[in-house]
Amino acid sequence: MRMKMFIKSYAKIMPVLVLLALLFGAGCGSSALGPEELKNKLAAYGDEKIVISGLEDQDFEISVADLTDLEPVTKSAVSNRANGEQVKVKATGPLLDTFLKKYGKSQKDFSLIRFSAKDQYSIAVPADILANRDIILALMNEGEPLAQEDRPVHVIIPGERAMYWVRMLNRIEFATGETAQLCQKIIFLDTAAKNLPQEDYQYYESMDKVIKTRDLIGKYADINDSTVKSVFMAAGDGLKKNESAANFLAGNLKITGADTPRFLSPDLPQGMHVRDLLYVNYGTTAFFSLSQALKVWSGSTGDQSSEIAFTDIVREIGSVNAEKYRFTSADGTRLELAITEMAHASVGLDKDGIVTFDSGAPGHKTLKDLISVEPLE
Repeated sequence: MRMKMFIKSYAKIMPVLVLLALLFGAGCGSSALGPEELKNKLAAYGDEKIVISGLEDQDFEISVADLTDLEPVTKSAVSNRANGEQVKVKATGPLLDTFLKKYGKSQKDFSLIRFSAKDQYSIAVPADILANRDIILALMNEGEPLAQEDRPVHVIIPGERAMYWVRMLNRIEFATGETAQLCQKIIFLDTAAKNLPQEDYQYYESMDKVIKTRDLIGKYADINDSTVKSVFMAAGDGLKKNESAANFLAGNLKITGADTPRFLSPDLPQGMHVRDLLYVNYGTTAFFSLSQALKVWSGSTGDQSSEIAFTDIVREIGSVNAEKYRFTSADGTRLELAITEMAHASVGLDKDGIVTFDSGAPGHKTLKDLISVEPLE
């Protein structure tokens, strides 16, 4: 009797189970499409090309159709843009590592990989992300072809900021052996900005001042150093970003108003801008913002001090350790000190925004309007 009741009940719910299975399959079946079905679904942009650089002796092109031959994955991801807007996707496409496997490579083999878009947006993904995150070359979103503004490929890196999610991908560059060089000279942005031409810049509702990055590098670093391919920027909120030297030199640093120092350019997409810069590494020269460091480090400790230990600055930017250092003011005054004389040395910012060095040793050797620090042999 119980068996008959069970069979009758099962017969009643079976159609419901089948319907749910069909609905579930319809929502998740995009990743199960075969290569030919996927090609047909993406026919509208299947012929669009992506340039690949750094994998072979010469650059070559692959198409969206080529990527459909690779095993796809489907993953949901959420990230935030710089303006606070949330981005949600359910991305379908091959992993970058699946593509690289054809060439006997893995993304962990590279020191950085740069993704560039048709709208000139470009970002280099550093080695720590390459070693720890999946990178999806998304061809579809939510089981459907990409929106027009995302085609032909949307790079998705689950767990990372939306700035790494490059839309309209048209170029991938693979780089090996490019590691950060130890800093040989520290330039204080707070002082340098006062000694360079400043221009008005309309920033939303505010009229602020900017300096050209080309002027900054031209005066305080070797702008003709052909070995500098990328520029490293670290922000006060922990953001770290590699930018091409060409893009960096085409921009500005906003030095007044909100979010300063801020790297920006009217010719670059907003996603390539970096606010609250802590320091910039250009070759072996580091440009350090003492005002930003005071905001960040005071905020984390609760200490509203107007000075920072010199050793903390050296540690933060990765400067060369030396037995002796030369400190130079904007007017050319120099002070040379052995590291043994600097156990309590500090760099501060006075109420007028002037950078001041204090050795902290008996006699307190000081230098006002500090512009540079260089390790000596």
